[in-house]
Order: sequence, then C-alpha cells, then structure tokens
Amino acid sequence: MKDVRKNIRDLTNNEKQNYIQAVKALKAKISPITGRSIYDEYVLWHSLATQNADPTDPIGFRNSAHAGPAFTAWHRYYLYRFEKQLQKVVPGLTIPYWDWTEDTNDPFNSPLWAADFMGGNGDPQDNNVVKTGPFAVDLWTTINIDGTTKGGLQRQFGQLTSGIPSQADVNLAIGETPYDSSPWNFESSPSHRNRLEGFLAPDGSFAQLHNQAHVWVGGDMVNVNISPNDPVFFIHHCNVDRVWAIWQDKNPTQGYLPTGEGPSGHNLYDLMYPWNGKATKLKAKPVDVLNYKKLGYTYV
Repeated sequence: MKDVRKNIRDLTNNEKQNYIQAVKALKAKISPITGRSIYDEYVLWHSLATQNADPTDPIGFRNSAHAGPAFTAWHRYYLYRFEKQLQKVVPGLTIPYWDWTEDTNDPFNSPLWAADFMGGNGDPQDNNVVKTGPFAVDLWTTINIDGTTKGGLQRQFGQLTSGIPSQADVNLAIGETPYDSSPWNFESSPSHRNRLEGFLAPDGSFAQLHNQAHVWVGGDMVNVNISPNDPVFFIHHCNVDRVWAIWQDKNPTQGYLPTGEGPSGHNLYDLMYPWNGKATKLKAKPVDVLNYKKLGYTYV
C-alpha cells in the first residue's frame, strides 16, 4: 500500500495533531552523529546545497538545489527522507500539501495558518516573530547557517509580494515542455522546471509559483539557505512536488533533462550534493527519484 499525501484541507484534527507531534519530535531528537537535532540537520542540508554555488553558471546563481535542472529531484529526495523520519515517530504519517490555488483570493485566511496547525503571521511590532500556534516563539527555535540558535520563527505575510500562485499559473507550468532546456539556469525557457521554480514570471520579478509562495510568507521562508526553519517549507514543497508529479503523469514522453551534457550535479545520473557519499554518506541522483510511485507515495 502506498503512502497517501493529502491536501491540508482534508486532514482530520487527529492527523494535524500527529503531524505537529512528529515535526516537534524531530526537533527534539538529537542525532548521535552530529549532536544536532534531526530537524536542524535538514535545515543545514538545505543550507549546504544552497551555498554550494556552481562556478560554471554564467549568471552565478545556480547551486546544487536551485536554479538548475535538479531543483525538483533534489527537493523530492529531501522530502522523501524527511517523511521517512516523520514515520519513525508516527507510522504511516505523510507530509500534507498546500494547494496555493485554493487560497489565491484570500491567502491570509488559509486553514494552513490555523492556531491548531501551522500558526499565523509574525508580529510586525516584534521583529515579525510568530506568536501563535504550535511553532510560536516560546515553542520553536530557528537556527543560522552555522547551526547556532537564531531565535523565534519569523513570518511576514504579503509584504514582499502581493499574492500567491493561481490556478492559471499552475496550468501554465503543467502545460510547459520540455522538462528543462539550456542554459540550465534561471534563464531556461521553455522549461517546466524553471516555470515551476518560479523564475519565468511574466513581470520579470522571478517570483511565480514556488518562489512566489516563499516570498509571500516571508521571514524565514524568504531566506533561501535556512527556509526549512519554517515547518511550512515542507508542506509548500510537497505541493511543488505534486505539481511536478502531475506534469510527469500528463507528459509521459517528456523525460528528465539534461541526461549528460548539463552542469555537474544536475544531469540525470549525477550525484546530488550533499548526497554524494562525501559530504554525507547518502547517495542520490535525479534518476533515483523520477518515479514517485516507486518511492511509495501518491497524492489525493
């Protein structure tokens, strides 16, 4: 039986409580290898990949996890590993997804921000620190890129961009082929990956779809290195993965690109940093995660 990832709107109260319980348990559990919490290890994995810039990118923006072909595959593996950690706490638990399009008209009042789920906006009178819900300032601590304590979780809804992705935006990404194209960076067009990542916004702002939701939430979510400090990161990226899965199902003849002529770490059979057997003992390549159903999960 496959694990089923559900829309946040379809979660029962018990499922929401279980999810919060599992996330907090990973924050409290210390890795015997690193001496840091399991949750913080995931924050630092994301930071490592973001800081691992690709010197061959003429724009100087591509890194191991962003602005390149491996964006979707890197984050799919990342979520897959995180979900397995959650399931060690609550067997059968899955990461739910935030379908942005259901909140396009009123993102401030999404059920995502309920006090019994992810909590609400930051306090503009107090450094945008979150003071409601299970991840409020006295219940949740964030970290810097070096693993040191940063302080309370920060959010700044709607201050850096006015809205979140619409159904028309999602439809455009689902309808765009090929998967990616040269120069394999944030200028790639046509490119499903680049469209979904959000660098092909019509107004030239680089803030559409994935990027736009990050920017709208603001606070920790807009700091690319340490954006997983906010537990909303995983729910947001679960929807990114869902959109890619829909695209894959609708475009079965469109495979992952590049297969071998692209930048290091982004080709089909390249090891993705930091899962290269050196930075960590783990090894993962885009080809390993293309078939989400074989990874054991599906979406409803």
